[in-house]
This record gives sequence, structure tokens and C-alpha cells, in this order.
Amino acid sequence: MTIVQRGTGSREGIIDADVDAIWALATDWGVMYWWGNEVEEAGMKVNKCYLEGEKGSVPRTKVIERSNTEEGGLPIVNRETLIHEDAVARRLFYNGTDGFIEGVRNYIATWAFDALPDGRTKMHISSVFDVVEPGNVDYVRMVVEAVYEMIFKGFNQHFAKQKSAA
Repeated sequence: MTIVQRGTGSREGIIDADVDAIWALATDWGVMYWWGNEVEEAGMKVNKCYLEGEKGSVPRTKVIERSNTEEGGLPIVNRETLIHEDAVARRLFYNGTDGFIEGVRNYIATWAFDALPDGRTKMHISSVFDVVEPGNVDYVRMVVEAVYEMIFKGFNQHFAKQKSAA
């Protein structure tokens, strides 16, 4: 019998950008030019990203080709399929390819964006996932939460570059 570990991950961060600007960037699902690519974990560096499906339609899939997967024994390609987009509540739901981290199955995540009075945005990221052997639920949680922190950092760096160029 396969042992299944249930896991969750979550983080909140502040993005130094207007909620409409961050929503526009986040829903341009097939791009990751904002990603800092500074993740240390083997197999988590993005080499190429592109969209499968119609821009603006649901579902649509962000295809992420990773450049250092041989070190981590992970798949070269990870697909994140946007399954729900709510522009009123500014919330996205998507799933990830099984095995994008060792043992991961049934990864479902949500991003939500809240306007702050000072013109910045609070971003919430949370996920649920299952982990089977030889994966480890605590390791997976650590990796996904580190990635969430990198998402905040990448968005902030992107908008900081835009402001300095203006």
C-alpha cells in the first residue's frame, strides 16, 4: 500500500505595485521574465517559459522548461494549468505537473491579490498537495514556500526596474 502524506504551503508578501499592475502581470500566464531565477534547489531554475492555449482563456497552461533538473532527478518540463481566474476577487487557481518535486501529486495552488491603501498590493499564495515515497512532505513544503518567497521578490524586482526606468 502506498503511503500518502498530505501537505500545505502558504506565504503572504507585499508587492510594491498597484494591484491592477500586478494582476495584469500575474494573468499574463505564459511569461516569467519577472522571475529572479535565484532558487538554489536543484531542478528549480527556469530556462524557458511559454503559453499553451489562448491568452486570456481558461484553462491555459504555463509551460516551464527547467535547466538544472539532472541534479535533482526532476522532469525537465513542468506545466502549471490555470483552471480558474476571478478578476473581481483577483484570485487565480492552478495545478502543477505531478512529480515537479520528487513525490508530489495533486498540487493545487491559489494566488490572491489585495489592494493596500498606500498603493501597494498584498499577495497571498497557498497550496495543497500530496506526497508519495520517496518524497518527503516537509521538504516539499520548504521548497514551495521558498519558491513563493522568490515570486514576491521577482515581482518586486520587476516593478522596481519599471519605476527606475520611468
